[in-house]
Amino acid sequence: MQPRAHTRRRARALVVATAAVLLAPAAAEAADPAPAIAVDLGGAQLELVLVKAGRFRQGSPPQEAGRGDDEAPRDVTLGRGFYLGKFPVTVGQFSRFAQETGYRTEAEVGASGGFGFDGKGLSQRKEFTWRTPGFPQTDQHPVTLVTFKDAGEFARWLTRRTGRAFDLPTEAQWEYAGRAGTQTRFYAGDDDNAAALIGWFKGNAGSGTRPVGQRRPNAFGLHDMSGNVHEWCRDWYGPYAPGPAVDPEQAAAPAGDKPRRVLRGGSWLKDAKHLRAAARYRNDPGSRNADNGFRVVAALEASAPAAAAPAPGAPLQAGATRKAPSSFWSTASAGTIAAFAGGGLLLASAVIGLIGLIVHRAVRRRPVAGAPPGVTFRPQGDGFWLSAPPHLYGSTLHYRCLVRGAMRRASVPIEPSARGQFVYTGGAPSSVEVEQLGAAAWAAAPGVGRGVAAPAAAPRGGYRSRDRISSAPDVAVVAPFRGYPSAY
Repeated sequence: MQPRAHTRRRARALVVATAAVLLAPAAAEAADPAPAIAVDLGGAQLELVLVKAGRFRQGSPPQEAGRGDDEAPRDVTLGRGFYLGKFPVTVGQFSRFAQETGYRTEAEVGASGGFGFDGKGLSQRKEFTWRTPGFPQTDQHPVTLVTFKDAGEFARWLTRRTGRAFDLPTEAQWEYAGRAGTQTRFYAGDDDNAAALIGWFKGNAGSGTRPVGQRRPNAFGLHDMSGNVHEWCRDWYGPYAPGPAVDPEQAAAPAGDKPRRVLRGGSWLKDAKHLRAAARYRNDPGSRNADNGFRVVAALEASAPAAAAPAPGAPLQAGATRKAPSSFWSTASAGTIAAFAGGGLLLASAVIGLIGLIVHRAVRRRPVAGAPPGVTFRPQGDGFWLSAPPHLYGSTLHYRCLVRGAMRRASVPIEPSARGQFVYTGGAPSSVEVEQLGAAAWAAAPGVGRGVAAPAAAPRGGYRSRDRISSAPDVAVVAPFRGYPSAY
């Protein structure tokens, strides 16, 4: 019996040791991270403030003055801490990104420019871009006239540059960080006079943005969470799901509604009520307005050594590979899985790995559904590699993909690259389909006009997949961006 008892004790010890190893990632997070860090951008610094995991009451009570009908209160738990930009991304920081990568915003490449300030309000002109919003700015002003895609590209650049996963915050992360433990209308109190203490809005800003950091920070040390510029969040706009929520994110646009992304915080162009902690705003993801900006969220730990990544579309050197950027949520998911001890984790990992292998083999490089000849993709990590023939370089590809059961839609310019380009989707895509491609590219396609029938054109000149899903953004590549966003 003694040998058996000894064996059992050894088995128990092995289980405990194995559990300790498997739980190491979770335990690592328990150690206090630095309360603030700074990222060197080469001539500019990006300061980040620690926001620890916790719970809060999202939304507003029915009696709150100035509240909207879309602010139904709910209890939210954020299970993982994160770093959040101390300020909105500034002109100086965005300038470093543009200089290093050669990136041009959607307002710069579009036919009609963006919506800048004309002295009376926002109007669209070709010359209005983040460089010239219609009012004077310095490197310390928050960058404006950036779309949801522009903000996401900045975050991807930071990920490649630092090895730490950067992204836009979810709406829940944003409100939790903005409240900083308060439940009042503004984090400085309930009265409208409190708004003037913490932010810039229509009543005190004048005709444009102000340099960041001039108003009172909240208890977490975050500035400009109220006013100055609206800030893009990751979520699609929609009603809050009823009941308590854990790490909520509206990952897909609600059916039957025009797809719009969430913005938070109010702006220099809006009334004080829009600076409330619970106030929600929304715009088409392609909106480029002089009161829209963003700030970034980052994972607690770097997931890979920092490495200088080539600019988007730049050719790779011999033997080099282009890594897919990791996302904040993929890092968070890894930490969540690590919370399972023993065989449960091993089984979960094995199942996830098997599913990933099956999906990878099922959808490895092949023609994209509904795509023109020569367009192929290969899923990898939290995105896919896109390859296209040279005559499509410079065209904008509008696509849809299925990520973690949610349909996502986005667009990407096709870049000249012999090895293809990596397209970040925020998770492993199980399918990718083309929805639209600029008609100008088809005019030069080999075979077209020489007895080979071109695909049926979309009403406004773009190529579209035949089994297009309803409620997708319906924007032709060659059409100029016209009209105010629906939120205005």
